[in-house]
Amino acid sequence: MPRLTWDDSYVPDRGRVLNDDDLAEITEFFRYANEDEQFVTPRTLPGSHSKGAYFIRGSGHDKYGTYTETPDFYQEVVDRLKLKHAASASHVPTPIIERRAGAKVGVITVGSCDLAVREALEELSAQGLEADFLRVRGFPFVDDVRDFVEEHERCFVVEQNRDAQLRSLITIETGVAIEKMTSVLAYGGFSLSAQQVVDSVLTQMEIH
Repeated sequence: MPRLTWDDSYVPDRGRVLNDDDLAEITEFFRYANEDEQFVTPRTLPGSHSKGAYFIRGSGHDKYGTYTETPDFYQEVVDRLKLKHAASASHVPTPIIERRAGAKVGVITVGSCDLAVREALEELSAQGLEADFLRVRGFPFVDDVRDFVEEHERCFVVEQNRDAQLRSLITIETGVAIEKMTSVLAYGGFSLSAQQVVDSVLTQMEIH
């Protein structure tokens, strides 16, 4: 890790936070109203003017933070969150993609499997099978993830999850056919090994 150099002048971007001056200019503060172009609503921080305080239920509230059992009002809040979630895709880290000449197979994984998968790709290459690499680093997925799957004849999704959650999420969120992806799963409790990936890929491709 790079050594931390402290910078007293650094001011973090906390997003849409209303300070006391902002609160003084509005009549009333509503936590879930007045969204911006990316459907993010403003918030306040503890210690602000009392006008910025709010108290709501964890669910069952409308965009003004008041209790509701009216379906249309509740759905309005949930629909905004859906749009906010979609808009956030442009702000998450993009995937790491590494390509190999002549590769028709792709391998997708996440950070905890990174090193084992990279080692496996070296071994597969030595055995004559070239494969491109994609490491997912954020969710919602950016278009690069969908494009990667569609560009390859077959993709293997390597993850340490019993239910192949990453593979399922890619299908749900991008619309690519789940048949385009084959799971490589390891969830026995030990860290993933490169050999597990190599053996699974070769077996499923019927390469002996």
